[in-house]
Formats: sequence, structure tokens, C-alpha cells
Amino acid sequence: MTFTIEMLLDYFGVYNEGIWPMQVVGYALGLLSLIPLFRRSKTWNRVTTGVLAFLWLWLSLVFWRQGAANMAILYVPTVLFAVQGILFLVALARDRISYGPERRLYTAVGLVFVAYALVGYSLLGILVGHAYPRAAVSPLFPCPGIVLTFGVLLFARRVPRYLLVIPALWALSGAYWFSLGMVEDAGLVIAGMVGLIMITAGERGSQRAMTAASQG
Repeated sequence: MTFTIEMLLDYFGVYNEGIWPMQVVGYALGLLSLIPLFRRSKTWNRVTTGVLAFLWLWLSLVFWRQGAANMAILYVPTVLFAVQGILFLVALARDRISYGPERRLYTAVGLVFVAYALVGYSLLGILVGHAYPRAAVSPLFPCPGIVLTFGVLLFARRVPRYLLVIPALWALSGAYWFSLGMVEDAGLVIAGMVGLIMITAGERGSQRAMTAASQG
């Protein structure tokens, strides 16, 4: 069966009407993930990682699983997104991630990604004719959710590599959705590529600094 943008937008409409008013909760969670930039504590670190875990598990169990009932291929993202949500729960349980505004460039780019996930994605969608309810209007949709994920991880001082694999791979799928007419997903590809490069480069830089300090 050929997948078309009309099928995708029709599903968006059914999904939006089915989960209302959870879209508001999605926006609130996105804003909540910014608090560690202003109030630094272990509690807010855990809350932020918990937000990411919730988003990915929601996308798996609600967004993808409902679609998989009619299209079996969608069980693939159902499983992948569930695995990613569990990985964030593992990071939460181990207290592996802390967030803060130490690196100005990373914070600035992260804020741009978060703003795109919460506002820019929907606005661009409206400009190309993807109006509510047939539109992705919150991080409770996969593509804005992944952009938000990369934005938040750019605030982190250290990101375990295993948390980057699935988001980066799925971000590449934005090229396919873009080819169908989801112009908004150009931002997904950019966020995935830029986010992966910056986070990986930041990790290597930190490791070199630690090695130099230990040798000195």
C-alpha cells in the first residue's frame, strides 16, 4: 500500500481529536524541560529526563500503536520508541544526566530546537496548509517530540551515547516525510544532524579536557 501525505494528515486529525486536551499537556511538558536552565537541582534534572521518558513512551503506546492496528509496519516505530522511553527511564533511575546553561552555544541551539518543536513546527505547518486538527501541534507527535529531545539534550552536561542512536536514526526519516510534503520535517533532519554532531563533539571535548587535566 502506497503511503501518502493525505493518509498521514487524516491520521493526525483522528489522533488530535482522540487525545484532546493532552496537546496542552505536551506543550506544558516542553516548557517544564526548560526549568533546569534557571533552577539547577537534582530534582529538576530528574524531572527533565522524566519528561523525555514520558514523551517517548506516549508516542510509542498511543501515537504509533494506534496506527499499527491498521498498518502492521508501524509496529517498528512502536517498539523503537518504547525502547527509547525505557532508556530514558534507565538514565533517570541511574541519575545519569544533569542539565544547565554552561555552554552558551549549546544552550542557544537547544533553545532554537525547543522553540521550533513547540511553536515553529506548527507555524510552518499552517503556512503550507497543514491546519489543526490535521497537523502535528505538540511534542506528543513524533517529529516535534524528537526535535524537542535534541534541544533538551543540548542542555545536558553529558549524554550517554545509547540515548542518541534511536533519535538520530528516526530524525533521518524526516527526509522521507519531507518528500511526501511534510515541509516542517526539514527541521527534524536539521535538528537530528546538528544535535548529534554537537553532542558527540562536546563529549569528545570533555573527555580530552579530563585526560589533559589528569595528565597535568
